[in-house]
Amino acid sequence: MSEARGFSLLERFELKYHIPVSLADEIGEFLKPYCEEDYYSKITPGKFYWITNLYLDSPRWTFLGWKKAGLLDRFNMRVRTYGEHPTDEGAFHFECKRKVGRVCYKSRGTMNGLNPSFVWEHPEEEWPCKTGKDRKYIRDFLHKTWLFNARPRLLTQYKRRAWFGLREEYSRVTIDTGMRFREENGFDYTVNTQEMWSTGLPRFFEKDCNAVLELKCPALQVPYWMLDLIHRFNLKHGAFSKFGNAAAEWKRVYENPKDFRDARFPYLAGDFEDSKEVFA
Repeated sequence: MSEARGFSLLERFELKYHIPVSLADEIGEFLKPYCEEDYYSKITPGKFYWITNLYLDSPRWTFLGWKKAGLLDRFNMRVRTYGEHPTDEGAFHFECKRKVGRVCYKSRGTMNGLNPSFVWEHPEEEWPCKTGKDRKYIRDFLHKTWLFNARPRLLTQYKRRAWFGLREEYSRVTIDTGMRFREENGFDYTVNTQEMWSTGLPRFFEKDCNAVLELKCPALQVPYWMLDLIHRFNLKHGAFSKFGNAAAEWKRVYENPKDFRDARFPYLAGDFEDSKEVFA
């Protein structure tokens, strides 16, 4: 069993492939000798469970701008929880995902049972954290929000089926599908499906594909069975950014703000004017 499942800091290599989601069961059969299905996949009917991420960025979309510019050392920030309709009673993971070249460094601090806004409104000693590492990484997360003027921008969701490698210290396979998003300028995790915009669109995928398969492992320890999986299913590498695609759709929806000024889609004119150069 992987020792990195409850990680606070993780270094890994990520490979992404576009696939039809109909391959999920066949891939699962292939992985049986090498992997154990994720707990949430085991207990969820259909094996795909919901992940909800609240992405933060500055009013000028600093993190997105780094990505569009192709910076070799960049990061983004999000607060992750689970379930299609999250509640404040769940666990919230404050994550900073840094990418240096093709290697990802992911830090996570977890808080349980309170809305994430609590950490901005209360002193550190009151944060409901299980460990000192959780407190440390939430503190680092909070510092970055002040340093880069980051705040909530986009709430994204997708369905995931996942596996953990049985023999490696860390190896993981995930299949994500059903991507969608809405704008969120606070810490409201409420989801009304009619107010969500899809990013699981054909133009974001290779032909006949509607899911993203990710292989994750230490950069210098790629398991042989991952290479076999790539050859067995003739996988073709394909980039896919849930945050980037949601931001692209945000631009499409909000570039004509008069058409979208209603209660479902909160809009701040100043933010949009500052954002135009990032999306140019």
